[in-house]
Order: sequence, then C-alpha cells, then structure tokens
Amino acid sequence: MKVNLLIFSILLGVFASNNVLAKPYSSILPAQFPVKKILITVSSQSTSGNADIYHVSLKANGNSFLAKNNEKQPLKISTDTLIELLNDFYSVHFFEIPDTFHIKKKAVLKDNGIVTTIVNKELAATDSKKVCVQLREYKKCVSVIDNQPAGISQIVNKIETLIESAGR
Repeated sequence: MKVNLLIFSILLGVFASNNVLAKPYSSILPAQFPVKKILITVSSQSTSGNADIYHVSLKANGNSFLAKNNEKQPLKISTDTLIELLNDFYSVHFFEIPDTFHIKKKAVLKDNGIVTTIVNKELAATDSKKVCVQLREYKKCVSVIDNQPAGISQIVNKIETLIESAGR
C-alpha cells in the first residue's frame, strides 16, 4: 500500500512539473489582473507580396507601437481605450472561440441515409491577421481569415482606425 502511494506521489509530481514546464502561458482566464498586464497585439500575415505587413502592440504602460516596413512608431493609446477594446473582445466571446478558422466542417448525406461530417483543413489563400490578448500569464490568439470571425474582424478594423489616429 505504501509503495503504491509512493509511486502515485512520484507520478503526480512528474506530471505536475511537466505540465507547468510545457505551457508558457496559463489556460485559465484570470478574473482580476493589473492594467499594466494587458497586452493586445495584431499582426498581419500575407500570402501575396503586395500587402503591407505590420505588427501592432497595445499596452497600458505607454509602450504601445506600430511596426511597419522595418520602422517602429510609438502609439498613444489611453488606458480607457485599452479597457474599451478588452470589453469588445469579451462581447464577441473572443476567449471562447476556436483559435483558427482554417478548419472547415461540412455535413454530408450519404446514399445509405447516414449523415457524416467532413473536416477539412484549408490553406490560407488570402491575407490573414493574428489577434492576441494577453492578461497576466494568460494568452489567447485567434487567426482572422477572410474577415471571419466577423466580431473579431470588426475589432481589428477598430484597432487599425485607432492606430491611424494615434500615430499622428
């Protein structure tokens, strides 16, 4: 009995330590966090050589910036604006949706009367944007492809509008 308890304790310790080391970010969305631990990023990704590639980093500590064409431009984003954006993410259930929309599911009726689900992973044929929100040690990223999911695409458009005005 004592041997089994010892083996169980060792296995539990190994599992717990590997679990902590394997994940650089927490999977648990915090209910409270310091405002300075909020980071929202948007990165454009392009399959064509003509599109502008950029990276936006929005922080409450005043270190917000836009990186585009190998230039880093500081941005002035207020804490109120950052909180407003975070509330936008909550309103579209950002933290609950899948990380990518590359996977398409489709129901098909077979000749034998059975409905089956087909799952395809599609390559991104168009430009996409990666949106990440980090709150303390928690981080969630979603790829926006073909303006989907629509709610997150609207937030990206809002951020792009903000950076146009904040950079001036």
